[in-house]
Amino acid sequence: MIVRLKKGELTAAVDTMGAQLISLMDGGKTEYIWQRNPEVWKNCSPILFPIVGNLRNDKTRIGGKEYSIVKHGPCKSLEFKLLYQAGWEAVFGLDQDSFPDGTYPWKFELRVRYRLEEKGLTAVLEVNNRDEEDIWYCLGFHTGFNCPLTAGEQFEDYYLEFPQQQEAGYRGYDTEKLEFDRTKEHPFPGADGKTIPLTRELFANDAIWFDRTPSRKVSLKSRAGEKGVEVMFPDFDTVAFWTTPGGDGTFLCIEPWNGSAVCSDEDDEFLHKNHLQKLEKGKSETYTMTITLL
Repeated sequence: MIVRLKKGELTAAVDTMGAQLISLMDGGKTEYIWQRNPEVWKNCSPILFPIVGNLRNDKTRIGGKEYSIVKHGPCKSLEFKLLYQAGWEAVFGLDQDSFPDGTYPWKFELRVRYRLEEKGLTAVLEVNNRDEEDIWYCLGFHTGFNCPLTAGEQFEDYYLEFPQQQEAGYRGYDTEKLEFDRTKEHPFPGADGKTIPLTRELFANDAIWFDRTPSRKVSLKSRAGEKGVEVMFPDFDTVAFWTTPGGDGTFLCIEPWNGSAVCSDEDDEFLHKNHLQKLEKGKSETYTMTITLL
């Protein structure tokens, strides 16, 4: 089911399958969200929970038992319930009963809230612990923005801009071992330490991951046009960027993460994963991402 939101001149749409944001349009009818193309990338903004990226052989151990979790978790292929809808806001939810058997041992409720603002949209992930003990998880957003946004522009016209100097570089993905290599650091791919010119070559080996960034905000802008987006992610410690290396991927994913794909310095114990989140019995936690249209 497609749920549509409207506030002023802004409109948005969310698919209950995966609770994916599938449209965000301004008053000029510019579409900011990648429109799903199964021949290139069949998703556009999957919700990542209870893992981010892939596990080693899609397996992990929790409490001495082996669990199987697909890349980014199963949420992208699960139907969420529509819990609440107003003109410019909607809330979607699912719990452990929706997960395939043998996926995740703890009881939880995951809610996804989308709310249109005056100049954009706020998305909130809310995790509720429904278990009799502490629960652990990773989570993140994976929003694909159209790039280019305007006819006549090219992907290479765009750049990413951090608000402050980045002292550290990024981690690269090893496509043979299917893991992030944390034994090496790639230098920041921009001469001024704040901006990253976009090229296809930058993503030749999948996503680039900034696991030590001091920034909690990044902008996608064009040198050839005026439209872009600013993404704020105050509750996430890391951010990654991804597109397909071929020319068919006319999008750029901005991905705030708490967690990541398996790393070269990690074993297969779930509780050893980087940036793992702990939630005590009876507690809830929220994680916010705000998209501002420029």
